[in-house]
Amino acid sequence: MSIEVIRSPWRTRFKEFVISTERSLLLVAPFIKLKEAAWLTETVANQKRLDQIHLTILTSFQADSVLSNTLEIQALSHFQSGFPSCKVISVPHLHAKVYISDETRAIVTSANLTTAALDQNAEYGIQINTPSVVQQISLDLLGYAKLGSPVPPDAVKNLGYIASDLVNRYRDLQNSAASELRRTFNNKLYEVTQEFLATQVGPRTAHALFAEAILYVLRKGPLPTRELHSDIQQLLPELCDDSMELIINGQSFGKRWKHKVRTSQVYLRRKGAIALHGDRWALVQDSADRSPAGDR
Repeated sequence: MSIEVIRSPWRTRFKEFVISTERSLLLVAPFIKLKEAAWLTETVANQKRLDQIHLTILTSFQADSVLSNTLEIQALSHFQSGFPSCKVISVPHLHAKVYISDETRAIVTSANLTTAALDQNAEYGIQINTPSVVQQISLDLLGYAKLGSPVPPDAVKNLGYIASDLVNRYRDLQNSAASELRRTFNNKLYEVTQEFLATQVGPRTAHALFAEAILYVLRKGPLPTRELHSDIQQLLPELCDDSMELIINGQSFGKRWKHKVRTSQVYLRRKGAIALHGDRWALVQDSADRSPAGDR
């Protein structure tokens, strides 16, 4: 396998990587700054037409990232405005930083798409030039992306306005000890968190999203129901609220989210995507690429 070490600062190396792209560019990073989105867009535009490149961005819409100014949603809007073929996907709890060019070269690194990461921080990474390995990395990341949802340009712009309002309220809070101001900010923070969660779910039903999660979790191997549910709860904690019980005729039938997961298990089993062997659920061969798209 062909591997090259990447040391900081690595902007020049990243520039060479980007401008050599001919068809597709996959950017995976939880933190993205507007300045670097503009730099990357201009870097590509100076070498070729932007409509030649299919750009896909995986990131995570988190209120904490907005408040810490590490994710600037305007950066995502800039990408969507610049690249005619640009898909922004909101995925849960993203931490990976990976950059893939034409599915033939991948940079796996500690660095986000920020000025500090490109020029200042002590970052480290590797560039992989073996297409078969790069394609597997891409497949894994896009498999995880199925747990999220594409966010269209109008929705990204709206989220940008919402995030700016939250940041302004947070600044006001830092300059005041008024309890009413804190209460107002907490209410707004809750609203923003729900909006960001909605971008992850998109237009899908809970059934479809849990089905995607089951397929993703079982890629690592067969699991009994208890472990399967535990892994899904870790993967989608906001959607797996243990405080919500399924109540029928005044009787509790367990956690509501577990009931939904079990429904999705039955659906996938009938579809032939998963099977129960003894006490363990497992993927049926080639089912890892299946998607319950009919339930979106």
